[in-house]
Amino acid sequence: MNNEKKEDVATLIELLKMAATRKAGFKSDQTSQDELFGEDLYLLEMWPEACRRTGVGSREFPSGVIKLWRESLGRAN
Repeated sequence: MNNEKKEDVATLIELLKMAATRKAGFKSDQTSQDELFGEDLYLLEMWPEACRRTGVGSREFPSGVIKLWRESLGRAN
């Protein structure tokens, strides 16, 4: 794995930690589609902070993750 991919993985892990901390107070058995979309939006908005925390500087959000989100919504483009 090249250094750029390692930095993306480290930053994505930090982003997921941030999201887990945010969701710690919410315990719901059912999540609406709007809530799922809101969570994805939160992750995008917090990406720069996750980059800062991992010390990788300013980076674009990984296109592979966006592709997976699109596929999960039923849109491959």
